[in-house]
Amino acid sequence: MQSKRWIWPMLALAATFASGPILAQAGPKDTPPPSSQQGPQSNLPQPPPPRDYSKESDVQRTILGAYRLTYTLTEMDGTKRIGSHHYVIAVDLDAPPTSLKLGTKIPIETGASGPGSLPGQTEISYIDIGVNIRSHLRQFANGVELNSHVVQSAVDSQQSLLKSPVIRVSDLESTVLLQENKPVILGTVDIPGSTHSLQIQVELTRIH
Repeated sequence: MQSKRWIWPMLALAATFASGPILAQAGPKDTPPPSSQQGPQSNLPQPPPPRDYSKESDVQRTILGAYRLTYTLTEMDGTKRIGSHHYVIAVDLDAPPTSLKLGTKIPIETGASGPGSLPGQTEISYIDIGVNIRSHLRQFANGVELNSHVVQSAVDSQQSLLKSPVIRVSDLESTVLLQENKPVILGTVDIPGSTHSLQIQVELTRIH
């Protein structure tokens, strides 16, 4: 009986030692090594840095700013001023020319409307009368170059306004170098059909 009591404890002890290596071998299969999990993550591509638009040539541009041109057209009788008109235009540097048109349309009889027209029927056309100013600015190291074309037209009030009106035109095209806040006389032209003349002055100011 004593020998049987010793046999069972020995068998239990042997089973414990036999199961030890099996548990030790199963452990690594259930838990992967740390290097196998973190290795591939370190090789993932990193996101690109934020784009710096301040260094882009098409975004970072020098804004030269806008200027105000004030044209003063003064009618003169010798040295006496009869009257003057002011015209203000906002112009950007090195931009396409800016145009200003101000005036009215005058009807003119041009003749019969057609071969089959009824007696007394006439055709009416219209022409523009008034002021037409075209301006273009360019930046230079010693100032701003202004190329301008100023045209003023009017109908002679002493003539017929419908059948054969007489149009008086004063035309001046010039190029000058301007400084800010310094008025410059572009020129003086005679007004056709009269003893008067038209003085054209311009002043350049910056728009802040």
